[in-house]
Amino acid sequence: MRALRKTKNCLNCGTPLDEVYNYCPICGQQNDDKNVSFKELGRDLFENFFSFDSRLAHTFFPFFFKPGELTRKYNEGKRFTYANPIRLYIIVSFFYFFILNIMMGDLTRELSQALDTPEADSVKAAIQNEVQFNLDSINNAPPIMVKMDSDSISEGDENSWPLKNWQWELLYNKLNDNSISEQALYDSLRIEDRSALTKLTIKQIIRIYKRDKETLVSEIVQNLSVMMFILIPVFALLLKLMYVRRKTLYVNHLIHTIHLHTFAFFVYGVAMGLIHWAVESDNVHNWIMFTTLFVVFIYSFLSFKRVYNQSWKKTALKYWITSWLYFYILVFAIIIELLVSLLIF
Repeated sequence: MRALRKTKNCLNCGTPLDEVYNYCPICGQQNDDKNVSFKELGRDLFENFFSFDSRLAHTFFPFFFKPGELTRKYNEGKRFTYANPIRLYIIVSFFYFFILNIMMGDLTRELSQALDTPEADSVKAAIQNEVQFNLDSINNAPPIMVKMDSDSISEGDENSWPLKNWQWELLYNKLNDNSISEQALYDSLRIEDRSALTKLTIKQIIRIYKRDKETLVSEIVQNLSVMMFILIPVFALLLKLMYVRRKTLYVNHLIHTIHLHTFAFFVYGVAMGLIHWAVESDNVHNWIMFTTLFVVFIYSFLSFKRVYNQSWKKTALKYWITSWLYFYILVFAIIIELLVSLLIF
């Protein structure tokens, strides 16, 4: 155990402390300096995760109504008064992804029901007939209109990925046949000579189409929560790069990042709940979505200003750069997450 780096005053409540005091006699916080380590951050989490005390009450007002204040106080060493940031993130993110999972499951169920209607069947039949008509037109066209010889057509069919034309047609016709198992349909395509990636892709196409779509959506949302947790250190690294001259510890940027994501998840979760259960008007839906994005935007900008205490111009520039960089990283990460979810489903 490392020696305590004692201070003359309690960093949480300001009470003067003698050298012999290891803990503040007023509030109970350990007499140590404000630089929290990863180990101490984790220890605070496990010691306080299941204790609902006055910390949540003290956290409520600065968290919601004074952007960046909670981060600033926590980084100043006033950790005993407020809820642990990781604990707060876990609670709010559970709420957000729980709402998202229900919402996406309901939408998937509604879409599946809509596709099973006679009207949807007629549309699919019309599309299939149109595609077949176009193929027949190409096949029956005069030689002068078709510049490709038989060898080039065969070569194009051989090089198509992941399936040849006849295999796509077979797959399309048999996917809705519940009497054919996934393995039997896969074997009928005769792709033993294709690459491992092709085989995996076709297996996943068959599996995704034949299995429960709600389960797939639930798994995508679950993996999305893991992805967002992984991206938190990435955003903190962007903050470290933006404010590299300030010599701020990386863990302090990490705490700021956790607070920003926690607020965004809470606001988005409430907005999705209102849209899904409480409001039916599309105009109101659009207003809620716009307001939610605007609130998160303004909150994050003011949090940057309060935590790093730079001019409005510098804050706006750094916030703009950080936001766009994180947006591109987020889009890329979502694409990867979707592909991974589809491959491992």
